[in-house]
Amino acid sequence: MSDTLRKYSFSDLFNNGKIRIPKIQRDYAQGRLCKSVDEIRKVFVHTLLLVVKGKRPATELDFVYGSDKNNAFEPLDGQQRLTTLFLLYWMMGMDLSLPDDKKQSVFTYETRNTSREFCDELIQHEASVFIDESFAEDAEGNRKTISEIIKHRDWFKWEWNYDPTILSMLVMIDAINAEMGKDREKYKLNKNLEHITFNLLDLGEFGLSNELFIKMNARGKQLSDFDKLKSTLEEELQIQQKEKTPQGEPLASRREEELWRTLMDGVWIDLFWHKYFRREISTHESTDSDEKNRLELAKLSEKQFKKLLLRLIALQLFESEDVSEELMKSAYNLGDPQIDNLLFSYADSLTDLRSDEQHVVVPQNQLTLNFNRLIEDFNSLIYMDDSGIYNEISGCLDEDSHIHKDMKTLFDCFLETRVPNDVELVFYAMLLYLRAFPFCKQKKNENDPMPWYFDRSLHTQWIKNFETWVRVARNILLNDNNNQRIDKIQGSRDATFGLKQMIADLVDYVNDKNLDIEKDGYVIRQFFNSSTKTYQGIDNQSLAEERYKARLIIENHAWEADICNVESHSYLWGQIRCLLNWSKGDLYMFKDYFAKLKGLLDVIENKANLYYSAILVSYPDCWKESNRLYQYNKDRDNSFKRYLRDRVDDKYGAVIKDLIDLWLNKYKSLTTEDFLKRLIIDKKENAPVWVQCIAECPDILDEARYKRIFSQDDHVVLAQLKTEYSHCFDPVLLYLRNKCGEIGNCEFKFFDSKADYGHAFQLEKDGHKYFIIRKGGGYSIKKDDVEIDEEYSPCTPEKLKDYMLDIINNGEVE
Repeated sequence: MSDTLRKYSFSDLFNNGKIRIPKIQRDYAQGRLCKSVDEIRKVFVHTLLLVVKGKRPATELDFVYGSDKNNAFEPLDGQQRLTTLFLLYWMMGMDLSLPDDKKQSVFTYETRNTSREFCDELIQHEASVFIDESFAEDAEGNRKTISEIIKHRDWFKWEWNYDPTILSMLVMIDAINAEMGKDREKYKLNKNLEHITFNLLDLGEFGLSNELFIKMNARGKQLSDFDKLKSTLEEELQIQQKEKTPQGEPLASRREEELWRTLMDGVWIDLFWHKYFRREISTHESTDSDEKNRLELAKLSEKQFKKLLLRLIALQLFESEDVSEELMKSAYNLGDPQIDNLLFSYADSLTDLRSDEQHVVVPQNQLTLNFNRLIEDFNSLIYMDDSGIYNEISGCLDEDSHIHKDMKTLFDCFLETRVPNDVELVFYAMLLYLRAFPFCKQKKNENDPMPWYFDRSLHTQWIKNFETWVRVARNILLNDNNNQRIDKIQGSRDATFGLKQMIADLVDYVNDKNLDIEKDGYVIRQFFNSSTKTYQGIDNQSLAEERYKARLIIENHAWEADICNVESHSYLWGQIRCLLNWSKGDLYMFKDYFAKLKGLLDVIENKANLYYSAILVSYPDCWKESNRLYQYNKDRDNSFKRYLRDRVDDKYGAVIKDLIDLWLNKYKSLTTEDFLKRLIIDKKENAPVWVQCIAECPDILDEARYKRIFSQDDHVVLAQLKTEYSHCFDPVLLYLRNKCGEIGNCEFKFFDSKADYGHAFQLEKDGHKYFIIRKGGGYSIKKDDVEIDEEYSPCTPEKLKDYMLDIINNGEVE
C-alpha cells in the first residue's frame, strides 16, 4: 500500500489482497441483539444505504488502522466497519472471492475456524436468491428473514449456530435487507458503493508497532448514548451554519454553537446532576460500597438530560405547521425507547435537501431545528435559588396544581418513561406560558456571566398567575376530566394549535389592557373571565367550567380558596362543575354540597356496595339512562367522575344531587354511613324485589364487574362485562345462591344467561330437588321434576323469593 493515508473504498482494499481479521480481535459485534447496538446498527445501515440509493453523495467512515502481514491486510481498528461493508457488498451482488480461488473469500476471520468457513461459504451463493425468498409470502401471508432461510440451507453447519460472529453477521444481513425495502431492484447499481470510504493508516509505513497501537486502543472508552446525542446535535449546528434561509441568513450562528456547548456542559447538566445525583448522595456517607450506586445515579442524570432534550425537540417539531407526516409521527411518540428514533427521522426528512455537498438554501417550508428556540425553551425551565443550586421552575407550583395527586412536579412527569398525551400537553402549555411571560432572572453577583437567580419571594404575583395558568391547563386537558380526543395524534395536534392560539390571545389581552403579570395575581383569571372564544382541540365544557370559576373569583375573591380546596380532592382533581351547578353561585351552599359529596365519595371508595344499595332502594330506575351504576375509578366512560361532569336537562349528576338534597333536608345530622343505612331501612320495603335482594345481600353486585345493568323484556339482569351479550346474572337467583351458601346444609347449582337452560337455579335439600327457571314474565318452579301448582308456575319474583327462602331456611314441611 504505497499511500500512507488516503481515502479507500472496501473494494480498493480487497483489490490489493486479502483482508484478514487477526486472532487478537474480538468477535463481530454490530449484529448483537441489544438496545444500544440496535440503535447503532440502525443508524449505520441507514447511512450506508442512503449512499447506495444515491440519496447521499458519499459517507466517510473515519480511520481504519492496520498493517500488511502474511500476504493480507490485518486491521487492528475498524474490523466492525469492514465486516459490515463485506456483508453490504455481498448483499449488493459483488464478487468477493479470491481471483485464483472462487471458493475462498477475500474477507476472512482468523479468530475462529467457523467464522472463516462461513465467509468462504457465503460468497459462493447469490444474495439475490435469499432476498427474493425473504419477500415471498407463504399461504398465511408470513415471510422469513434471510437469516432464517440461510440457517435452513443444507450447507449451513450446525456448529455455526454457536459462533457469535456468524450470528451477528446474520442479524446484520437482515438489517440491511430491511433497510433496502421492497424497491431494492433500483438499487442494484453497485457504483455507489465506491462512495463509502474510510481513511487507511498503515501502521507499518508509519513505523508504529502493533503492540503500541493495541495499548493505545485499549484505553479507549465507548461513547454513551448521551455523548452520541451531544455529538449529533453539535454536528447539526455546524451543518446549519453552512445553510442559508431564502433571505441569505445562516440557519445557525457560531455564537449559538458556543452558547450551546457552554450550556450543555454547564447549567443544563448541573440541573440534572443536582436533581438526580447530588441530592441523593448528600444523604449518604461516601464509602466504597456506594460506588455502584453513584455510577447508576450519574447514568440516570445523563439519561434524564438526554430525554428532556429529545422531548423539547419533539415538541418543537410537533407544533410546526410545516412538519411532514412521517416526522410528525416520530415527534408524537415521546415514550422510551421510541424517542431515540427522533433525530434519525429528522435527518431522514432532510436527506433530499442535503443530498449533495454544496451549501444549500433551505426553503421557507422546510422544517429544521431552531436551536435558538431550543436554547430559550431549556433556559426558561431553569433558575438558581438562594443556595446557588439550579432548579426547574415547575417545582415552584403548589402541589394542588400538579398533574396528579402526588409529589411529582410537571417536569418530573414529563420525564417519565411513558408520557401520556395529557401530561405532554400540560407541559407544553406551561412552556408556552414561559415563552410569553418569562420569569425575572437576575445575576446573583456581578461576576455571573448570565442571569440565573430567581427570588421567589419577590415575584409572588407572577407565580400566582403561572400557577393559575398551569392549573387551568391541567383541568382542561387532564384525561380523567376530558374525553378521548387527545389520545389520538390528530386530536393531540389540534390541542397543540388550540393552546398556541389561546396563549396568543392571552398576550393580546394583557397588552390591550396594559396588565402586569408581575404585579396583579389575577391577570389569568381576568383573561378567562373575559373570554368567550372556543379553541381547536380544547374541550368546550371544561373551558366553560374554568371561565365560570374565574368569574366567581373575580367577583368575590373569597371563592378562590374554596374552589382551590375543592379542586384538590384526589378524585375530583380539578373537575367540580357539578358542585358549581348545584350551588348556583352561593358560596355557603357550595361548601355544604362539597362536604356531603366528599362523604359519599369516601364511602363509595371504601364501601361501594353500601352506596349502591342505598341509591337503588331510593332510586330503583337510576341505572336506566346509561345501563350502569358508576364506579370509583378513572375510566372516562364508566366512572362517577364521568357521571358528575355529564349534564342532562341542565343538571350534573342529578341522582347524586337528589340524594344529597334528601340528606341535607331530612337527615343532615347523620354521618354518611348512618345516612345510607337509614335510607336502606326506610326505603327497602317499597323497592322492587331484585333491589331488595341486593340490599339484603350487597355482594351480589360484585358479579357485575363494571356495574352494568340491563333489562330484557322487563327482566333485570346484571352483566359481568360491559354489554348484555356477556354472561348476565339474575339478581334474585344470585340472592338464592348466596343464601344457600350462608346456610351450607344443601347442594345447589347456579346457571347464568349462557347456560343451556338460560337463567336457572337448582337446589337439593331434604331429599328433594327444586329447579327454578326464568320463564316468560316470571319463574317456573319444579319439585322433583314435577312442575308445582299454577300459583307458582310462572310466579312473580316476590313469591319465588318467599317460597324458596322458606325451603332454604326451614326445609319442606310435609
